[in-house]
Amino acid sequence: MASKILSFRKWLIKQRYFRIAWFAKDEQILPEPEEALANLPKAIANHIVAETDHLPVPPQYEAAIIKKLKETISQWKKRPAMVPNSVVVLGHPISSISRILLSGIEKYNVEEESQGDDGALGVNLLDWIERPPKTNSIAKQIKQKLGRPEHEDVDDYKDGSDISKEDMSALNLAIIPNLSWCFLRSVEGLEGIDYLQDTLLRDRSQFWIIGSGQVGWDYLNSTLKLNAYCGSVTALPALTGEQLKDWLMPLIEKFEIVFSDAAIHKRIEQAQSLLSEAKESIEHPAEAISDLTQEVSATVHSSIRALKEEVFSSEDTDEDQSVKRDYFDRLADISDGVAIVALQVFIKSLRYKIVEEERAEKPDIFSDIPPQLDPDGIEDKTIRPEIKDNRRLVTVTPKLPSLPELSQSDMYLLYSLMMHSDLTIVAIAESLGDVPQITNNRVQFLRKAGALLRESTEERSVLL
Repeated sequence: MASKILSFRKWLIKQRYFRIAWFAKDEQILPEPEEALANLPKAIANHIVAETDHLPVPPQYEAAIIKKLKETISQWKKRPAMVPNSVVVLGHPISSISRILLSGIEKYNVEEESQGDDGALGVNLLDWIERPPKTNSIAKQIKQKLGRPEHEDVDDYKDGSDISKEDMSALNLAIIPNLSWCFLRSVEGLEGIDYLQDTLLRDRSQFWIIGSGQVGWDYLNSTLKLNAYCGSVTALPALTGEQLKDWLMPLIEKFEIVFSDAAIHKRIEQAQSLLSEAKESIEHPAEAISDLTQEVSATVHSSIRALKEEVFSSEDTDEDQSVKRDYFDRLADISDGVAIVALQVFIKSLRYKIVEEERAEKPDIFSDIPPQLDPDGIEDKTIRPEIKDNRRLVTVTPKLPSLPELSQSDMYLLYSLMMHSDLTIVAIAESLGDVPQITNNRVQFLRKAGALLRESTEERSVLL
C-alpha cells in the first residue's frame, strides 16, 4: 500500500500542469504596479515561486486526516458489514485536495506500520490527474479502477462478528483523491456519482477514502443526497496565525524576510481612511465593500487579541516576535485559515525595499541561484543581478485583492469552477449549457480581471 501511494503522490507533485500550484500567476496578464513580484528582480521572483512549490502539506491537515482514518478504519476492519465503510475529507475549493489527502494517507500508513499492524490492507487508487474528457465514460472508468469482482464480498460478517486474519485479505482500501473529477454538472456527467452511490452500499469489502472540495460536496448533497450513502465527513481545519508562521518559516528563513513594524501597524490608519474612501467609491461599490469589510474584520480581531494579551500576559514580549505574531494573526483572519489562500496573500505582501541595516549584515539571497548564460555564453545579469544596495524582502500589510465587479453570469461561471476545481472551456460550456465560444468570451474576461488562471499546458481554467 505504502509504495503505491507514495509513488503516485511523488508523480502527482511533478505534474505541474495539473495541480494548482501553491503560488501561480497567469503570465499573459500584467500585474498591478503594487502587486507582489511586480517590481522584484526576475531571479528573486522565480526563486520564490519555485520554493513555494516545495512547501509540504501543513501538518495540521495531515493530523486531521490521520485521526479520522484511525477512528474509522480500525472499527470497519473488525465489523466491515456493520460499520460505515467510507470517510470523506473536505478541503477549500482551490486547495489541491489530492496532494493533501495522499500525504495524509501516506503518514497514516507509516504510523500503522510502525505500530506493528499485521492487518495491512490492499489498495485500489483512482490515479487520475484530471476529469475524463468524455463524461459518459466516467462511471465505466471508475468501475475499471475501483470495482471489485462480484464474488468478493463480506456477507459472512453480517452478524457483526470480528473478522479473522485469514479473511482480512478480502478487505481493501479504495481511494478517490479528488471527487470533483468523478462528475460534471450535465446530463450525462453524474453517472459516475450514481455508480458510487450503488457501490458504497453494495461493496462492503472496501473502505472508501474520498477527497472533495466543499462546494462540489454541497452540490452533490443537495442534488443527489450523496452524504446519505457516505460515512464520516471531516473538513480540513482552519490554521491559526502561529501555525501559518511555522508552515511558511522555510520561506521566511531562506529569503531573510523582514517584518516591518511600521507597515503592519499602518493598518489602523488604513481602516479609518477606508470609511471616507468608501463614500468616494460609488462607481465600484463591490470593491469598496470588500476592502472595508476585510479591514474592519481584521482590525477588530487584532484588537481583541491585543486586549487579551495585555490582560493575561505577565511577561514582556519580544518586539520582533510581536510584529510577526500580529502579521500572521491578521493573515489567518483574512484567509480564514486556508493555507493556499494565506500563501497567496503572503507572497502578494512582499516588497523589495531598502532597509536600515549595515551592508555587511545583508544576506545574498542569490547565493544558491546558479548563474544563467545568454546565447553567447555570457552570464545574464538581468537573471542574476549584482546586489548594489541594501535591499531586502519586506512585508507590508497582508491584504486580499479587491473584489472585481462581476455580473450574475460571471458569478455563476465561477461557482461552476468552484464546484469542479478545474475545467476546460468545453467542459465549462457543457456544465453551463452554453456554446464554447460564449463561454470562452467570459473566461477571457475573468482571466484579465485576475479571477481565473490559465494552466500553462492545457486550456483549463482554475480559480486564483
